[in-house]
Amino acid sequence: MLNSEKNLAILEDSKGGDVALKGVNVRGRLHGLMAEVEVEQTYVNPQETNIEAIYTFPLPLGATLLGLEVDIADKKLTGSVVEKKQAERQYEDAITDGDSAIMLEEAGPGLYTVSFGNLMAGESAVIRYRYALLLAWQGDRLRFLLPTVIAPRYGDPEAAGLQPHQVPSTSLNVDYPIEISVMVEGDLASASIASPSHTIAVQQSDTGMAVKLSGKAYLDRDFILTIQSDTAQSSCVLTADKEKQVALASLRIPPLPDTKEMPIALKVVIDCSGSMAGTSIVQARKAALEILNQLRPQDSFNVTFFGNGYSHIFPRLVMASASNITRAWSRLERLAADMGGTEMETALDAVFSLENSGCTATVLLITDGEIHEHEKLVQRAKQSGHRVFTVGVGNAVAETFLRTLSRVTCGACELVAPQEGMSERVLSQFHRMHQPKLGELHIEWPVTPEWQTPLPEDAFAGDTVQVFAGFRQPVEGTVRLIFSGAKEVATPIEPVNEAEIPRMAAARRIELLSEDDSVTVVSQLAPESDPLRLALDYQLLSRWTNFLVIAERADKADGLPALHQVPQMLAAGWGGAGAIDVATRYVEATRSRCCVDTPMRIARDSTHSDASDMPGFLRNQVDDMTIVYTTPAEFISNMEAEYSSFLRQPKLPETITELKHVALDADVANSLLGYTFERFDEMVVVASFLYALSQSTVGERFGRAFKRAILRHWKQVVHNRELDDEMQAALSSITADSWNWQSLAMETFNDDIPF
Repeated sequence: MLNSEKNLAILEDSKGGDVALKGVNVRGRLHGLMAEVEVEQTYVNPQETNIEAIYTFPLPLGATLLGLEVDIADKKLTGSVVEKKQAERQYEDAITDGDSAIMLEEAGPGLYTVSFGNLMAGESAVIRYRYALLLAWQGDRLRFLLPTVIAPRYGDPEAAGLQPHQVPSTSLNVDYPIEISVMVEGDLASASIASPSHTIAVQQSDTGMAVKLSGKAYLDRDFILTIQSDTAQSSCVLTADKEKQVALASLRIPPLPDTKEMPIALKVVIDCSGSMAGTSIVQARKAALEILNQLRPQDSFNVTFFGNGYSHIFPRLVMASASNITRAWSRLERLAADMGGTEMETALDAVFSLENSGCTATVLLITDGEIHEHEKLVQRAKQSGHRVFTVGVGNAVAETFLRTLSRVTCGACELVAPQEGMSERVLSQFHRMHQPKLGELHIEWPVTPEWQTPLPEDAFAGDTVQVFAGFRQPVEGTVRLIFSGAKEVATPIEPVNEAEIPRMAAARRIELLSEDDSVTVVSQLAPESDPLRLALDYQLLSRWTNFLVIAERADKADGLPALHQVPQMLAAGWGGAGAIDVATRYVEATRSRCCVDTPMRIARDSTHSDASDMPGFLRNQVDDMTIVYTTPAEFISNMEAEYSSFLRQPKLPETITELKHVALDADVANSLLGYTFERFDEMVVVASFLYALSQSTVGERFGRAFKRAILRHWKQVVHNRELDDEMQAALSSITADSWNWQSLAMETFNDDIPF
């Protein structure tokens, strides 16, 4: 795959009439340092037949999904958290049985996919989900981010772990309206409230300050609410968790005393890919120029630009002399988003290899972060020994990636919307770069906790450190955060009634158990160290669990639903959005995508030596005596190409001859014939084989709709557990490249009988 700043779909109906998603309504509540958010997505099926609506959407980093409800057919149904494989099977069973089903799953870091199967013709429904999020002070500012749109991303989404149905596409011709209301309560209500992303109206109410959008808004930019206060304090709350207690300590590090600033070796890295065109590249230029203004003669620096490739202004780090600053300034004045795709990993590797002149290695990365495969990049950055400070620019920044990259390298992240002051954000980063490390953080409780989430490896003055801890019984007293270089932070423990805190704590523990270094964390999280058990006990969506709702119908759907993938709006300002050439450039990139197909292998009969040049589904032109040897991946590809047009009203192979015409491996075909000669009907054998193949380790190579068609057909014709068990055993060692067929039927069937 060459490029994935793609998936740009242009729909015929510019009003969105053929799009199932009709609008979103968000209600939020900010109190203490917690945000509770409820999101309603309204769907209408404009088609004349039942559909499966699929929509991938973003959530903020650290959000804990707490509940799922669905309003459909005059019923309000509540979702439950189910182990992932079981949820997927129950979802598919409901769809193939003609019922409706809704499944919410984690698609990737910060990405979630809702699938609505069998939304009937002309029917409307509302999907409502709730999540909670911890907020944190950075200096005197607190930022509430509500991501609403996923901008096109560069790279291979499937290599990043997304299933084909989860990959978001983007349309230039859809409009999704959004309504947002946020209630700001408690001490936060007396702070200064603003939004750099939207026009808002703020009005005092009985419980605090009510914030609403002023005018129309759409899902084309993230919603940002900033709260500023000079009186931000630390806090610690304790709440019941079944028979036990959970504490949440939010401890704000005070300003540090003035210290002598050591010289730094600063490597500025600027994203100049096509996605940065427009407002983002303007912001990047401002950020880079501002950072150059802050450099001192004893500092060293270099500036690197990247897109498909990369280039350095200087061959190595140079001193921040007036002449070098002037040369860099001159180059930055000509900065443009004209370097193609976002090959960030190659560029950062080159930056990490630049000599550091004996100073602390520091990277300032300015980007929108719109790439798919970032987990490997994060690990490489961690291993490099560099501290990475990120400045995310644009209306739809990839927050999860940029904050994670900064966190694991002991740096910091600042996100800047187009209307925000860039100078202030860059200055904040520059001051953090010069701060001395605080040393190891240590927290003291009045009573030793049963478990505790770990403290960060590094923190900065003005930041909030948040820690969960579990206790057997209520705890009184004071919690203290101790570190070198400043006075300790202490705050009293206050009992509260917050039912969501234990679930948020469990979600944090699940996240820690999912990380590569989870072995060291497990001892801190005892006695529960099984993430699946935690997710089920606390009803939390995770990489091991999905939310599921089944709506049984008296009037069943007649056929399988037509797939309807809900596209994203194009993020405002993305790639210089608004210009016609944006659409043209990325549609052409999609059309020029290269695919290399592995030719099938022909053996035993060389009469048709050119047969390997034919698509598998045209093999019916080849003499019946040709014996074909293919891999499972090749067979699945050929079969989908032949039968995919029949998936709404399934037309699947029912004979072994039909399997042969899509190039089933000769040994496997012979074995299936053995089953028919022994004791089973041929249609039943074929259906059982296809079902076992779809459930095997290579079954994910079938598209979602194709697997569903196989499941429905299997339900209709196969009622023999013995045959199913044998088929699954025969495919137990299958790989994409080898059948490794292990069938008992082969022992009694003559391998030389032609088929």
